[in-house]
Amino acid sequence: MSSKLNAFYFRSYLNFMALINQEDIQTGLALISKDFQVDSKNWELEQGEEMTEDKAFNFLLKLVEHLMAHDFNRLLNSLYRIDVSEEKLKLALAESNHPAQTVAQMIWDRELQKVETRKKYSGR
Repeated sequence: MSSKLNAFYFRSYLNFMALINQEDIQTGLALISKDFQVDSKNWELEQGEEMTEDKAFNFLLKLVEHLMAHDFNRLLNSLYRIDVSEEKLKLALAESNHPAQTVAQMIWDRELQKVETRKKYSGR
């Protein structure tokens, strides 16, 4: 990966690690469910098990892998709806050995960015 892209992911990671909590994770998953038009029951865990960012990301990664293999047009439409930067996506995919993981990370970062923006402007 280029140093620009690494710096982008590192900044994103630092920004969200300080801000993310259980409610943010749940809200991010709700946005993903809506944007990908998947049933939110797909995100359920064992009774009493807490959703973590890693678990949420793994659910998203499996969804992206499935769509890359079986319904690429739906993935592209969802990326457009989510507003993932096309230029950043092209750059990231050109430099990535793990395209599904790269796409999933970009989606997760964008959805969490939406969560933070909504919190900022809702007064919470």
